[in-house]
Amino acid sequence: MASLLDRKLGFAMVCAGGVAVGVTAALWLQGSGAPAARPVPAAASAWDGAIGPGSLAAPAPGSGGAPGMAALSEPTLTDAGGRLVIGLPLRQLIDSYVLKAGAGRQARAAELRAYLRRRLAQPALAQAEGLVGDYLRYLDAEQALRAQLRIAPLGESGLDIAQVGKLQDWQRQRAQLRERMLGTVAAQAWFAAEDAGCSTALADWRTMRAPVGSAEVDSNELQARRLHGAMLEQRREEDARTCAGQLIDGLAAGAGT
Repeated sequence: MASLLDRKLGFAMVCAGGVAVGVTAALWLQGSGAPAARPVPAAASAWDGAIGPGSLAAPAPGSGGAPGMAALSEPTLTDAGGRLVIGLPLRQLIDSYVLKAGAGRQARAAELRAYLRRRLAQPALAQAEGLVGDYLRYLDAEQALRAQLRIAPLGESGLDIAQVGKLQDWQRQRAQLRERMLGTVAAQAWFAAEDAGCSTALADWRTMRAPVGSAEVDSNELQARRLHGAMLEQRREEDARTCAGQLIDGLAAGAGT
């Protein structure tokens, strides 16, 4: 009898131990939790790409979209009051027509105006048509201004003061032209952020070349030089060369159109 009781007691203890292990494992898994699945990134908007010709997707065949328009989405062009919103989407839309390859600029502008007449009501339509005309005149004036500039291409030895000075002069002249021909609102909305990085890079490059004790070298610049030294100089050189290359390439492309 005792042996039978011992066997039963042993079996019960084994079962109880198994249950305890199972409960402990379940609680541990619940507390730790399975790794959360990575969120799937949202698809990029058709208007999030680079600014300029060729940046917009062409409409799918048979979609009925206007030439130069993205097939999946269209920009918001008006506010709640029906007035034109002068932002980057509007410039991207205009560029997708007037800067694309193919027919002459006036023919492409006619396509754009036809699209705007289908898309917009007054007063936004009149505002958009006026701005398109201003932008076309600005592009012609900018091309004439480019043709007058003579800036040497980048060499292996790096930038020099004269080259950087000419590039800064070009940026100032172009900014003034935009303000004069497009108005402050359009010039700022369309180009201010685009120009800011390059302006800063060239200005920092000139500051880096300035000797200690000059007006360009203030206490913040001295501290930056002490803290970062050669790394700061290398980064400024690279940023300025990248900016200069973009400006010089743009000048060459504009002069050749």
